[in-house]
Amino acid sequence: MTTPPATDTDPDKNADTHTDPDLDPGPDTTAPYTLGLRLAAACGLLFLLACLVFTGMITLRDAIEGDGSGGVFIAAGFWSLALGAVAGVAALAVPRRALVTAQYCLGAAGPLLALID
Repeated sequence: MTTPPATDTDPDKNADTHTDPDLDPGPDTTAPYTLGLRLAAACGLLFLLACLVFTGMITLRDAIEGDGSGGVFIAAGFWSLALGAVAGVAALAVPRRALVTAQYCLGAAGPLLALID
């Protein structure tokens, strides 16, 4: 009785270790600088805090001078700030330029929406 020869199924052992330098892309020099994006996202969280204070001041002024109840745009302003904070934390975890841009845009939209009301 003969046994068949053992075959090695490990793809790493059977892979050709020779790489062609023409096919090797090398490091990606067009990738965004992640430390800079993370710093921008961290500063954006401070910006969101300042926008939260301004939105709160606008809301209190509207409550004192107006009819005493907040409108739909005030609620939308606070929701915009909350979504901006989520985008900022996501930008800290996974630095993407679109997330940082969304964080700043949503932060600026908070007080502007409160002013509309």
